[in-house]
Amino acid sequence: MFPVFADVPLYPFAIVVFWGAAAIFALAMSRHLRVFAAARPAQPQPRPLGQIGPRLVGLVQYALIQTRMFRDWRAGLMHAGIFWGFVLLTIGTANIVTGGVIETIVSAPFDGLLWKGISAMQNVVAVIVIGSILWAFERRLISRPRRLTFNRDALLILGMIGGVVATELLAETFEFAAHGDQPGAFVSAALAGPLRSTVPVAILNDLFVVLWWAHIALVAAFLVYLPFSKHLHIATSFPNIWYRKLAPRGELPAMDLEREDATFGLKSLQDLGWKDLLDGFTCTECGRCQDACPAHATGKPLNPKAFIMGIRDMSVEAEHGLDLIPNNPIVRETYALAGAAPEASRMAAPIVDDAIPYDAVWDCVTCGACVEACPVLIEHVDKIVGLRRNLVLEESRFPVELTGAFRGMEGQGNPWGQPASTRTDWTKGLPFAVPTVAAVAAEPGGLDELEVLYWVGCAAAFDERNKRVARAFATCLNAAGVRFAILGQEESCTGDPARRMGNDYVFQILASGNVETLNRYGMGRRTIVTACPHCFNTIANEYGQLGGAFTVVHHSVYLQRLLDEGRLRVQEESAAAAGSVTFHDSCYMTRYNGVVAAPRDVLGAVPGLELREMEKNGKNTFCCGAGGGRMWMEETRGTRINTERTRQALDTGAGTVATSCPFCMTMMKDGLADADASGAMAASASGAALAGAGAGVVNARDIAEILADVIQPDPIPAGRRLPVLQ
Repeated sequence: MFPVFADVPLYPFAIVVFWGAAAIFALAMSRHLRVFAAARPAQPQPRPLGQIGPRLVGLVQYALIQTRMFRDWRAGLMHAGIFWGFVLLTIGTANIVTGGVIETIVSAPFDGLLWKGISAMQNVVAVIVIGSILWAFERRLISRPRRLTFNRDALLILGMIGGVVATELLAETFEFAAHGDQPGAFVSAALAGPLRSTVPVAILNDLFVVLWWAHIALVAAFLVYLPFSKHLHIATSFPNIWYRKLAPRGELPAMDLEREDATFGLKSLQDLGWKDLLDGFTCTECGRCQDACPAHATGKPLNPKAFIMGIRDMSVEAEHGLDLIPNNPIVRETYALAGAAPEASRMAAPIVDDAIPYDAVWDCVTCGACVEACPVLIEHVDKIVGLRRNLVLEESRFPVELTGAFRGMEGQGNPWGQPASTRTDWTKGLPFAVPTVAAVAAEPGGLDELEVLYWVGCAAAFDERNKRVARAFATCLNAAGVRFAILGQEESCTGDPARRMGNDYVFQILASGNVETLNRYGMGRRTIVTACPHCFNTIANEYGQLGGAFTVVHHSVYLQRLLDEGRLRVQEESAAAAGSVTFHDSCYMTRYNGVVAAPRDVLGAVPGLELREMEKNGKNTFCCGAGGGRMWMEETRGTRINTERTRQALDTGAGTVATSCPFCMTMMKDGLADADASGAMAASASGAALAGAGAGVVNARDIAEILADVIQPDPIPAGRRLPVLQ
């Protein structure tokens, strides 16, 4: 019986120890699941077998290949060494706890060649894991990156993993020294060679037995401890990635405000979904979200890592009183034992001021940097907005400065509170007419000739600086011969600020009105172009919740398209002074909607322009500080986010900061003005800005403005232009 382990005394007891520990692991996990089951979320949760294709692709990309881990290649290599080594070494452990069945089966074909290969692989992997563990200890105890949480749990887990691997390798070494080598395990054989001639066989055998049983004891202890450790992510990261959010990143969960039993937003654990609680148990405490968060980087109390850990701590707290083994209802009643479900008071404990401070809830700029950085795809932003919804709609507890924005959106259809009659003022002074959709629709067949609807947005309609962007973009459309129109007074705020501030009631009022207007003009069959990423994201990704299905294109993409098609041409020798430009990526375009290349292609079409990238660019961009409704909130804690982003832009030495978002334009313009007043701009800028700015003065300009300076005028009058055959 068990001939593979004939040299191990009391070997069958190892099977009992392991499977007993596995049973405790399963019971502890079931206790976690009882808290998951007690949650009663208002939002639908992921279906177990829905969208298998993309979920499988994501599992391979994020869980197996671990692409996000390698954004920090040092940590990626270290983690890959530990993770894959530990996984591959479980072959040996599985062989032990199944009585050598695996070795017996694998050794049958090819005269044991496959098992020899596995043994060799495990030897190499064991060395890699031990090296990776030592590297991890160095990071935790010596170099200590700020983003890592320093705690005993992490050190204990690393010690356990290292102990499991080291005892397995050393036990095999002493076994070979005492009883002879086995094919394949060349590292153990090499280590065993010198021991045979220096250590008595009896001692070698005793060391083998002690280390072998120490390995089994550590494996069992690891299994028992794992459900109570942050290292549980080794088990939960796979389902967490599988059930990741597949809806567009920029789409917030829908709210049914008409339900009689509706809970507005997230207040307590019972309002969270099981996926939200799974996020908590999957957090690896790596701190990547913390490092990426612009609010945290500028001294605000918001820490996305601490928030997710706080949810996990609340979940664990809710388990108190739950028996590891659920009792029969009669037994519970007879002996006054705790119930099978968590106590209602623990599930109803408020998240705000427990898992996350109240101020931190409002520090979030909803930029999505935390979500983009997380290697296990935890969703932070949706939860924070859910907390805001509850604070606004149920508790009326929000920063006082938001009152004016809410009132303006609800009463005037824009957060500035300006009358709709001034929405077309930006068109004054243009050398061409900008028609409204209503006027075009009044012409026979007018809508059939319409190519695009230009969605202007509130910022470009009411903010003086952004009106210039609207005029520049309209100039580009006119020069390209694009038949376009605007809604004018019929346009209203998309509701993005209201929704991100937590006021879904106002969002739904605004969005429903816009959907009705767009559908009335048949815009579902046409293209909507906007220069505002927030408008883009809301119309494209969220209006579908209210019955609106529209094709929306950001102006950077549309301008790129016009350039590629030859409809928009640039002057090779332009009077506009080209110079050095650094481009600030909008979070809502890059991270939420994947538009990275288009604005750079537009800038690349400008003759003589030199693009200088900031260190944080593309999907790794640093927020301007205006998202999530922060445009209308005071920033009184820490450094202003736009000040930090301005510093990053000035460090490039570029003469112009290019933007593709009205919010970014405002924040960068203000940041540059503050830097100029403090003297920082003159010290950092090395080139002249576009449009004739003097040396040492850095301007913020939209890509449409930069392009409009160098486009060729259309030589063919609009009335004589022939249609373009596709």
